[in-house]
Amino acid sequence: MMFDYSDEGIYSESMAKMVAWHRHYTRYFKQSLAFCDWGWADIWNQYGPDGRGMTGEGEPKFFNAVTGKSQTFEEGMELGRKIWNLDRSIWVLQGRHRDMEHFTEYNYQTGATPGFSTYEVPYVMPQFVDGEWKYKSVVGRTLDKAKVDAWKTKFFTLEGWDTTTGWPTRKTLQGLGLTHVADELEQHNKLGKASTE
Repeated sequence: MMFDYSDEGIYSESMAKMVAWHRHYTRYFKQSLAFCDWGWADIWNQYGPDGRGMTGEGEPKFFNAVTGKSQTFEEGMELGRKIWNLDRSIWVLQGRHRDMEHFTEYNYQTGATPGFSTYEVPYVMPQFVDGEWKYKSVVGRTLDKAKVDAWKTKFFTLEGWDTTTGWPTRKTLQGLGLTHVADELEQHNKLGKASTE
């Protein structure tokens, strides 16, 4: 369901999980190790067995071959999560707050259109509709600001961030070995509060 781009699917917890996975994956495998954007993530590959790509196996295979280490895919993803939370903490120190995070008004007012083409091209995305997967057009779709805001709460909850501010919590940062970052945020009164506090 992480690839359900239906009107309901784009605001779902499944989509929040996909975005979180993507942020963790890209922070490490693409932006730190410089895996090519055109080739990775390789989730589906028409040449793989049953269409399966190499993601999950390929990244550690290549990394370990070059470095001589024995890092797992999961360890790489956790490093990406750590980098993502460090990035977030830096932005918080620079003044970032949940209330500032919106798409431009264009996304809420102007419907989605096909890309840079001189002829009519359907703009289709995978959608789970009436119990089956289909590729359906999303031409003309706009985002709903209230649903995007509710989606942010789902995303922040998954990330272990304060849902009111969007700031990382001490528990999340300490769990990633970033206690010194939590201390710095607390010193500036910008440490997120856990939802149970």
